[in-house]
Amino acid sequence: MMKNVLKEYFGYEDFRPGQRELIQNAMANQPTLGILPTGGGKSICYQIPGMMKGGLTLVISPLISLMKDQVDSLNASGINAAFLNSTQRVKETKQIEKDLLNGDYQFLYVAPERFNQRQFINLIYQLDIKLIAFDEAHCISKWGHDFRPSYRESIKSVMSLPHHFTIMALTATATVDVKEDICDLLHIGEQYVIETSTKRDNLKFILDPTYQKQKRLLLFIKEHIEDSGIIYASTRKQVESLSEVLRMEDINHAIYHAGLHKDMKDENQSKFVRDDIKVMIATNAFGMGIDKSNVRYVAHYNLPQDLESYYQEAGRAGRDGLESECLLLFSDQDIKLQQFFIETSNDEAVQELKKEKLNKMIAYTKTKQCLQATIINYFNPNEHLSKCGQCSNCLEEVENYNMTTEAKKILSCIVRIKTPVHKLTITKVLHGERDDAILHAGYDRLSTFGLLKEYHTSAIQSFIETLLFNGFIFEQQGKLFCHESARDILMGDTQVRTYYKSATYNERVKITTIGTIDEVLLKQLMDVRKRLSDDLSVPPFTIFSDHTLQLFATKKPTSKDEMILIEGVGSYKLKHYCPDFIEAIKAYST
Repeated sequence: MMKNVLKEYFGYEDFRPGQRELIQNAMANQPTLGILPTGGGKSICYQIPGMMKGGLTLVISPLISLMKDQVDSLNASGINAAFLNSTQRVKETKQIEKDLLNGDYQFLYVAPERFNQRQFINLIYQLDIKLIAFDEAHCISKWGHDFRPSYRESIKSVMSLPHHFTIMALTATATVDVKEDICDLLHIGEQYVIETSTKRDNLKFILDPTYQKQKRLLLFIKEHIEDSGIIYASTRKQVESLSEVLRMEDINHAIYHAGLHKDMKDENQSKFVRDDIKVMIATNAFGMGIDKSNVRYVAHYNLPQDLESYYQEAGRAGRDGLESECLLLFSDQDIKLQQFFIETSNDEAVQELKKEKLNKMIAYTKTKQCLQATIINYFNPNEHLSKCGQCSNCLEEVENYNMTTEAKKILSCIVRIKTPVHKLTITKVLHGERDDAILHAGYDRLSTFGLLKEYHTSAIQSFIETLLFNGFIFEQQGKLFCHESARDILMGDTQVRTYYKSATYNERVKITTIGTIDEVLLKQLMDVRKRLSDDLSVPPFTIFSDHTLQLFATKKPTSKDEMILIEGVGSYKLKHYCPDFIEAIKAYST
């Protein structure tokens, strides 16, 4: 039944990781939390059980700008949905409320602030609510990087509703503290938390500490001149300055920051979402509510304040699963700016937390390990790590030092200590340090004590980090354990190489797309999509994603029977949109 709904309305043959389990939890009326990466299909997790349960699914989202895109996507798939927010006129709101009472909608999107209105509470008391979804659930946690007090406060109103509904919470980014906070607030049992890897195989992460930021950014944009991309800057002044640079280069773009008039922000956002312009330069005020699937790159002109913010913003690239790039430019001046922002807070506890997160963001820019693995380790320290093979660190190819001997000494030390200990303790033992804790534990009597005393402690920690990121050891609650694969080093011939010199960064990292695509036909199909989207006043990607158009341009279907077999084509879209694409493909092929 679930797969039938998936195919009929969304055009997919099977579920992505985590989706099936979340849907099953909802159908069993169990409160559940899903932590799935951006582009991992979170919306489907509540949309399918919402349709199967019948009645109304209430989706609470802190992002007003996202609501219309979500509703457009559902309506484009033949599913009745609406939203209520402050952008609507009274007449429009009254009509939607009337239609809701008539049972005309399957999904209703609202902002958390709506629960402060007595009229809205009276309305939803009369509706047949079967499922309530908390979208962007990290925003309800005080430990989250984008905490919204009003969202947290709405929970009390939700829990007081008399309906027999199921709760589902969804987010792409959640540290251990955030995850626990969400579960406590929404009464979600640990066994009903579905967490998949935050890894995004289609994203290439690039670090560049260049002092020629403008030149590097312009080169990057020109390499992607036909692609849709977002440029993030830390301040309004920086956004305006970069806009002037792009204007001088005749690069069509728009800007977005909190200082712009609302009408201008709405107009610029609309141009970007509808592919009327390719480049958006913005502060972090832009993007969290943008459900635009075909962003091919995200470039950060300045260092973000924490890894959560960075991964959320960078993750807006490649939501459709196609190869995309994430470029981070940074300098020491960026660090000073972020420190200044942190010091503006009057809450010392908040300051300390933000300083700790900034330090981890800085550590990300200095690591010689795989960039994607570093991010994964930040969100889920227990996940087994592997190199992505495509980030700027992985592509450096400077693993010129054979550290197999050092690896054997480190692994032997972990084995001989027997009781799992922290990385710092292992480092001290190998370095031969006799502090009170080492002496009290008797670690100075181990045969591995001082085996790496000729190395700086930073080098020892780098060796340990290499073993960690190659999966030979793993970390749980800050303590180190040997993985079974460590035997291959201790008892076998497996060698380990590491970075042992300063990294230099590639100026260019090329991307490729899936093979056998007819690029000329693809361009024509994109034009067809744009015409349809303009006629219907919806974003192009709500009709078909770039990935689906690429499949059209590869397989060249010329009938509805052939079209329905392609991923992303459901029954509604087959009837209403496919004839235009079939006609274009036939005309091209003759």
